[in-house]
Amino acid sequence: MKLQPLNPNFKETIKHKLEGQHFMHLIGFDITRIDCGIIEGEMLLEQKHLQQFGFVHGGATSTILDITMGFAAYSVVPEGKGVVTANITIDFLNPGEGDKIIAIGEVEKAGNRMVFTRGKVFTEKDGKRKIIASARSVMAVVDVVD
Repeated sequence: MKLQPLNPNFKETIKHKLEGQHFMHLIGFDITRIDCGIIEGEMLLEQKHLQQFGFVHGGATSTILDITMGFAAYSVVPEGKGVVTANITIDFLNPGEGDKIIAIGEVEKAGNRMVFTRGKVFTEKDGKRKIIASARSVMAVVDVVD
């Protein structure tokens, strides 16, 4: 199913909103793809992203899932609307080890009040990807004032 943007300027709107994603910038996560209904991003893994056993911290994984799924949802709402996370469920599938981490968020179903999304996170080492988490979320559509 090909999604149609309700905001013809969704890419520019998202790029502008990303400037205000201070926590995303703090951890070094960058968005690498913006399409209607799909957002991808990545960051180089550093010591600050790891937990005590040397694996990617669940909080880092959760954060980048929330960002990519949230902006995927944001790409399908009309101007004057935004989204906030109403629910998120994450399954941690494998320990996260690698040089880089990649997150992909996609819209499953867009509604007037809720947008349902799914996401995946991979680590990459020597050009090989390994899935470390999958998720689903419900994003509530809200009125926003710019």
